[in-house]
Amino acid sequence: MRPNGHVGYNCRMDDAHDWLPEAGLGPDPATVQEVLVIRPGGLGDVVHAVPALRHLRRTYPSARVTVAAGAPARGLLEACPFVDRSIDLEQPSEAKLERVDVAVSFAPPGESSPLKVADVDARFRASWRADDEGERGAIHPVWPQRLDARTRMLRLAWLLGGAAPGDSDTLGLWPTLADRNGAARLVNGGQRPLAVLHAGAGCPERLWSAQHWARVADLLDGLGLAPVFVGTAVDRAMTDEVIIDARCAPLSLVERTTVGELAGLLERASLFVGSDSGPAALAGALGVRSIVVGPGSMLEHVARPGVVDLVPAGACGSCGEVACMHAPAPAAEVPLEQVLARVGLAAATAHARWHAQGIA
Repeated sequence: MRPNGHVGYNCRMDDAHDWLPEAGLGPDPATVQEVLVIRPGGLGDVVHAVPALRHLRRTYPSARVTVAAGAPARGLLEACPFVDRSIDLEQPSEAKLERVDVAVSFAPPGESSPLKVADVDARFRASWRADDEGERGAIHPVWPQRLDARTRMLRLAWLLGGAAPGDSDTLGLWPTLADRNGAARLVNGGQRPLAVLHAGAGCPERLWSAQHWARVADLLDGLGLAPVFVGTAVDRAMTDEVIIDARCAPLSLVERTTVGELAGLLERASLFVGSDSGPAALAGALGVRSIVVGPGSMLEHVARPGVVDLVPAGACGSCGEVACMHAPAPAAEVPLEQVLARVGLAAATAHARWHAQGIA
């Protein structure tokens, strides 16, 4: 018999028992006025949380929704229609002092964070856990290892209440008019279709070689697209190395865009090529034709063939599967020839579409 109360519910979602309740287990939406969401991580983590934020907004239409996030991602949340305000996750004293009706943490169990749901004065809490013990008066389902990040967060939000989510692939991002104008100024109008590239990554396992990125830029330039590199300060050294090695002269906008202007730039782009990181997540959310280089696990990046193509290193060396639970092969092992083939096909199509539609 499935539980239908609100106290001590320990929903289990694992490989063999991936089920959800027929009705939400959170508080009555009519009684909820304040919702706090905790989302540690970078830009990509917050992008993947947007469907869950949309669901919480629909579930609690009268509530003020606050998101505690890191500084780089807060710029994305400022114009988000599903969020009323954001606070700095690194300085969470404001969140600890306030009383909220619902506190939700999308952090993986055991992940270090300056703010946890246990720190918040909340009437109801929801978060993931790694074991079978859960707090009473809260929702603490077991961490679903095989789900991608976007689906994990959406399903945790669904456990609180609301209709079954059916639009997890549509993130609905929102470059403002100022973001779009800023992006246009950065590329000075543009006389060729734009190809946005990102050679950086948040961890060494997702880095490809600078020489390979230079060959990708040269290919795009030869096919009539304008290669433009984006990124933050941590991507500067890698991007500079790429530009030195390239035969063409790519434009570098590293450290020159806000998060909103990056969204505006991607919205103008005919193609995105990059590592599996925040800009790739943003490009996919905006529906930009994307080629993502490694790593070799589709559990890490939600690929949508024909829209977002993941180029991994190949089958797993341990089990022979393309997507599995073993540690993925690093991006450094992704063959250059495979990426050039994918990029060449996508670039030729993008260039033809750009001319046919008269895109400015």
